[in-house]
Amino acid sequence: MKWREQLEKDKKQLAELKTTEKKIQFIWDYYKIPIITITVVVAILIISAISNIGRQNTKMYVVLLNNNSLVSECDETVFNRMLENGGIDMSKSKVDVNKDLSLGREHNEAADMETLQVLTALFSISDLDVYVADRENFDYFVKEDGFANLNALLDRNLLEEYEDDLYVYQDSHGNTVTGGIILHSDSLLHKAGYYHDDVIIGIVGRAVNLDEAVTFVNELLRSRN
Repeated sequence: MKWREQLEKDKKQLAELKTTEKKIQFIWDYYKIPIITITVVVAILIISAISNIGRQNTKMYVVLLNNNSLVSECDETVFNRMLENGGIDMSKSKVDVNKDLSLGREHNEAADMETLQVLTALFSISDLDVYVADRENFDYFVKEDGFANLNALLDRNLLEEYEDDLYVYQDSHGNTVTGGIILHSDSLLHKAGYYHDDVIIGIVGRAVNLDEAVTFVNELLRSRN
């Protein structure tokens, strides 16, 4: 049956229903998948639009998932400083650092689902450049091929120096990818107060500010020396 014929049939069935409650239930039973799909797409578009307001002068966008900024004082200058060290002019620009997202901390499924929707939007249609998270929450976007291959981007000597901390995996196409670097307590992000435990840093595959993201990660890794 063609979709036009199905639609006409559904309209007739809907007209025969006597109560609003039954009509709503009929629509939900037959059209819940497209309703949910449209709702999610609209939500992602709204999130993306909101996240981009006022970011015209942003050199780089970073998400620090589950960081400690709510309970400890953090050095926010580290981001601009690393880009400046890499030769990027930051006199009229800034780094947009999202420190507000968390997953699994409050054991609140509704809040976690909302955070996942935000992150999915940022990875898919927004301009997220650098993502830092614990292994479990980093892996979620590994499965979605969310990260750039650092082997093709970072300084070769640095990659050799961090050989034991490379986060290597196989993507959905079977390619071996170095998608992240494991950061320990000696990293600048830890010294700046953002983390205590090990985390993984990666450059997002759809990064708009790719050059800045690469510069930042390179300088961050060099800062351990």
